[in-house]
Amino acid sequence: MRKAARPSFSERANQQAATVLLAATLTFLRGNKVGLDLDLNPLRKTPKVPAGRIREFRRLVRAYEDMGTVMSTWFSHPKYLDREGRPLQLTLRGAVSVRSLVRSSRVSLSVAFAAELMQRSPSIRIDGRGKFIALRRVFVLPDFEVPRAALVIERYLDTLRKNSSAQKNGTTLLLERNCHVSEIDLKRISPILRDIKERGKAFMDSIDGDIEAHRLRRPRRKRVGELGVLTFAWTRTSRTRSK
Repeated sequence: MRKAARPSFSERANQQAATVLLAATLTFLRGNKVGLDLDLNPLRKTPKVPAGRIREFRRLVRAYEDMGTVMSTWFSHPKYLDREGRPLQLTLRGAVSVRSLVRSSRVSLSVAFAAELMQRSPSIRIDGRGKFIALRRVFVLPDFEVPRAALVIERYLDTLRKNSSAQKNGTTLLLERNCHVSEIDLKRISPILRDIKERGKAFMDSIDGDIEAHRLRRPRRKRVGELGVLTFAWTRTSRTRSK
């Protein structure tokens, strides 16, 4: 009887990485109180999600990302800034309003839906007169961590896949890089994190306008897709290994 071949280094790494990925995903979902009574058997055979769910997910995420563009326009377009460069207060309709801001942002988002999202976001405050006041440039929504995580993971895995294919075909690789140090005093890294945040913000602001300048108003071409850049910093407490 032949002895089973020992799994290669890559095979062992892939199996262990798959376990870690699933464990991290389940831990994240539990932490956000998402039910885990999912039927995974169909995904074992064909890893596809029903088209209806995908379309709904894409619609919600697209609206979320469009609001990021709206906020960026609010903080950068001269029409919506005062003499000191601060975002003006907006009415719902009018010359300087949510309606005109959405149009200036060139996003496929209805004014009513944009106003609804603004009312739900801590990035915007609505005063007693019904005027919309921008508090921060980055658009956020409460309880939206799970969709954001799904979007990040999906795009990151797609980037890895495309880079793997690009290496074989000799085409241009997408940016994918990680800076990491394994031992650091987490109690003394506040200045480093502040520096990362400020430099990262400046970097994202510098390319945000360049990307938006290439947005198609009426995309009719066949080769139409998305281009984006995602940055994040992470920390993790080292766990002492038990003997």
